Amino acid sequence: MGDGRAPRPPRSICRPAFPGEVPRGGAEGTTAPVRVVVLASGSAGNAVWLEAGGDAVVVDAGLPAETLLRRLRETGCSVQALRGVLLTHEHDDHARGAATLSRTLGVPVLANEGTLRACGLDRVPCGRFVNLQSFRVGRWTVEAVPVPHDAADPVAFVLQAPELRAAVVTDLGHVSEALVERARGCEVVLLEANYDLRLLGVSPYPWPVRNRILGCRGHLSNDAAAAAAVRLHAGRPQQFVLLHVSEVNNLVPLARDVVAESLRRHGMAAQVQVVRPNQGAEVPVGRRQCPRSREKSGGNCGG
Repeated sequence: MGDGRAPRPPRSICRPAFPGEVPRGGAEGTTAPVRVVVLASGSAGNAVWLEAGGDAVVVDAGLPAETLLRRLRETGCSVQALRGVLLTHEHDDHARGAATLSRTLGVPVLANEGTLRACGLDRVPCGRFVNLQSFRVGRWTVEAVPVPHDAADPVAFVLQAPELRAAVVTDLGHVSEALVERARGCEVVLLEANYDLRLLGVSPYPWPVRNRILGCRGHLSNDAAAAAAVRLHAGRPQQFVLLHVSEVNNLVPLARDVVAESLRRHGMAAQVQVVRPNQGAEVPVGRRQCPRSREKSGGNCGG
């Protein structure tokens, strides 16, 4: 630092354990799960569950709370492990269910000042973080990295627990060097691949909407996602999970093949999984042994 002071440890903003809850790491002799579950991905709503050592966070809550709770039950995610709801930005498909989920489960909504103001979350427990300053949510150390998108103060998240390092990178017009610097080498990268340029060119969407998607504060194309995956790769097997795939302006096999082929051309070992539009999927954490990029499409985690 130059002034002789040690860096400050990450701040902690999380709720206390539920009464009778097993402490972090699980009961003696048990192994707490490490899970990444995409509960929803697409224009109808987005939400990702990340769990390690008995502590979980949800990144975005873009479905009605009752739908999110049903999907948590269907996928076997224990709400007792949930420590907070992290918001990337205030758009309805990312924040719709956040307030009700917070009130129902008694967990805080965690966002930066700009997003909290834009959401109008004044009647639910909230925690404010500062972009580019690490904070703790249970077992997780989290850093919010600003991204270019047409929202108040949108961010991507880099999350690290002893068992897993992951990044959630969605709704952004391009990938900055600051984001690459922080997210490079994550074992699991959940990355937007919203549209194919040719399909967007013949899209039924009106031109103002197409121009918004194409803009520097819009969304990532398949080609942009492929270039980002190469930049985020760190020379060892990783998993790339493609999110926010447009139902109208993209195709699941096309998104998968563009990203996988780019990684393969660069000799990079990776798995590429695509979450189908407006569905969800479990990410097979820990299955990363692959000499070259392998591809698979995500399935439905419930509806």
